Amino acid sequence: MSVPKCSHLVISNFPGHRPSVVTGGPGTVRDDGRPYGYRRQVDRKQAMMEGTLRPGSIVVGVDTSQASMIALDWATTLAQQTRAPMHLIHGFSPDRPDWAFGMGADDDHFHRAGERVLNRARNRIQLRDRMIQVSTGLTGSYPAAAMVRASALASMVVVGSHGDSLLHISSIGETAHQIAGHAACPVAVVRTDLNLENEYRRILVGVDRSELSGKALGWAFSQAERINAEVLAIHAWQPRDAQDPGLGSAEWPSYADACREMIESKIADQRAQHPGVKVMTEVFQGNPTRALVTESHASDLVVLGARGDGGFDGLHLGRVARDALSHSTCPVVVMH
Repeated sequence: MSVPKCSHLVISNFPGHRPSVVTGGPGTVRDDGRPYGYRRQVDRKQAMMEGTLRPGSIVVGVDTSQASMIALDWATTLAQQTRAPMHLIHGFSPDRPDWAFGMGADDDHFHRAGERVLNRARNRIQLRDRMIQVSTGLTGSYPAAAMVRASALASMVVVGSHGDSLLHISSIGETAHQIAGHAACPVAVVRTDLNLENEYRRILVGVDRSELSGKALGWAFSQAERINAEVLAIHAWQPRDAQDPGLGSAEWPSYADACREMIESKIADQRAQHPGVKVMTEVFQGNPTRALVTESHASDLVVLGARGDGGFDGLHLGRVARDALSHSTCPVVVMH
């Protein structure tokens, strides 16, 4: 999604209302031919459908599920730590089965229900910290699509691992998976069994030679400095077979040493920028996903790139990131 430099992004996604930016930089033109900055007249009902997103906000998807409330509380803590504003999005799918039978002809019921969900979530935040700026957005399109659009101006998107679907047959819901793969900013997926009373002591980072791995390290060090946590940076490798051409004639210990040197070179700048952060490094011979999941048991947060150095242009979410989202025992932040 390409978004011009602007001060606010207004999301309006109900049937018949195309998404539109109402304030923007000079010389930019919307898809309807009108210049950005054009303001159209809206009635009260239409205005309720729109939400104004402040740049740098932490965007949180909210619904009626317990997982959503846990994710909201996690995001509120992050907002307190970073002093970022929060933007809450609630949506319902446009292909609800009841609409097929005429039951959804009057969608005011869904609008009112959505507003109640957003108001409860806002109140939950302000009970903890009234200094946090909170805005809301109600969308009649798929929640994942609305949150991906909002990610263009967000500092982070936070979502529960499952929404209010009745089917929890997988370890991560489809909405969370779609957002993690397509957002334009870091995405935090928060598990339903998270104990929010535990203090964060360790941030686990998956490291390889990719650019996104460097972003993951940068975010992890900054967060660790804010909350006085330590960073564990790990790299895992495994030969494809005994004759793996990627290793040549190198012995395993020599290759492991080279991996450690790679990690140290990757974190050198972060050490200099955050000298007060304690950092440890580990190199494992084995499956990268298994290493991350195993270490997540003793960690409070996992941070990794959306795809590693084996990725390719057009790949949204690599295998290790997908597996870590599904099996890690703590929240996972995916960097884009």
